[in-house]
Amino acid sequence: MQQIVESPASPGNEPLHQYGRLRTSDPDEAQHVVADVFEPHVLTPDRSTRLQARMNAVQSGDLTIGYLTYGLAAGIDLPPNDSWYHINVTLRGDSTVTRSDGTTTATAGRRSAAVLLPHHRQSIAWNADTEQIAVRIPREALESQVATLLQRPVHGPLDLDLFVDLTTPAGRGLLRALDFAISEWDDDGLIAHHVLARRQLESLVLSSLVLAASGPHQALLDDDTVSRPDVVRAVCDHIDTYAADLPTLAELVTVAGVGARTLQNQFRAATGRTPIQYLREERLRRVRAELEAPPSATVTVTDIATRWGFYHLGRFSSTYRTTFGELPSQTLERGLRGHSSVREA
Repeated sequence: MQQIVESPASPGNEPLHQYGRLRTSDPDEAQHVVADVFEPHVLTPDRSTRLQARMNAVQSGDLTIGYLTYGLAAGIDLPPNDSWYHINVTLRGDSTVTRSDGTTTATAGRRSAAVLLPHHRQSIAWNADTEQIAVRIPREALESQVATLLQRPVHGPLDLDLFVDLTTPAGRGLLRALDFAISEWDDDGLIAHHVLARRQLESLVLSSLVLAASGPHQALLDDDTVSRPDVVRAVCDHIDTYAADLPTLAELVTVAGVGARTLQNQFRAATGRTPIQYLREERLRRVRAELEAPPSATVTVTDIATRWGFYHLGRFSSTYRTTFGELPSQTLERGLRGHSSVREA
C-alpha cells in the first residue's frame, strides 16, 4: 500500500486559521499562551532550531478546540491538574506520550490520538513536523457524559487508555466529529453562532470520544444482558414527539434507560439503523413536509432546514436530493405555488 504523505499546513489553510492565538519564536511566550488556553506545562524546545510556534483556538461551550504546532522538536511536561481531560489528535508527523502510570504510546497523523487524564502527569516528545488538534474537556462534562451513556453513576476520574485508534469505526467517528466542528468554525457556519447547534455538536464530540476511547467503561457499554423490548418503541416515540428539540444520543439513552451501546444494538436489530440515523431521517421528513406546505410565502430553505437542525446547508442539500430525488429548493418552489393558489382562492 502506498503511504500518503501530507504536506504541512500553511498559516492560511491550517485549521481554525481565523482564530489565531499565537505566532511566536519566543519559547517563554509560547509556553505562557498555550498554558493559558489549555493548562500549565513546561515546554523544553530543541534550542538548536528556531521555534515557529502557531496556535489557533476556539471555545465552544465546555470544549476548547485548538490547532498547535511548534516547528521544532520539543518536550512537554504536564503535571496533574485535576480539572481537565485532553484528547490530542495528531494531524501530521508523530509524537510519543508517556503517563505517570508507566504507559507509553506513539501517535501518528490522522491514525491515532492520545488521551491525557487529569490525575496523571504526562510528558510528550513532540517532533519537528508534528501538528495536532487538541481538545480540552472539563472533568464534569466528560464524566457526566459517560454516566449518561452508561446509565449508571461514575465516581472519580475516568481511567481511559492513553492510546486511541482512529482507524476503527468509532475512531473514524471521532475524527469526523472533530473535522465537522472545525470546518464549521473555519467556514463561519451557523454552528459558530447558534447555541443549540453548538450543544448538539459538543454532545456529539463527547459521545464519539467515549465510544472511541478504550478503558473499563467499554465493558459496561457492551453489556447487552439487559433486554428491554420497549426500548426501541420508547425512543421512537420520543423522537417523533421531540424531533424539533434535536435530542442528542445522551438524551435518547436517558429515555431508553439502558447503556448507549445496548441501545444502539437493540435499535439496529429492530430497525436496521442507529437511533441517530432514525432521528436524522425523521428530521428530513419534517423538513420535506414544511417545504411542501410552507408556513408563509417568504420562508426560505435555510429557515426550514436550520429549524430542524441542518446547519451545513451544502451537505443538507446533497442528502435531501439523494433521499427525495430533488433539491429542497424545487420542493419549496412547488410548495410556494400551492401556497399562492390557496391564498388567491
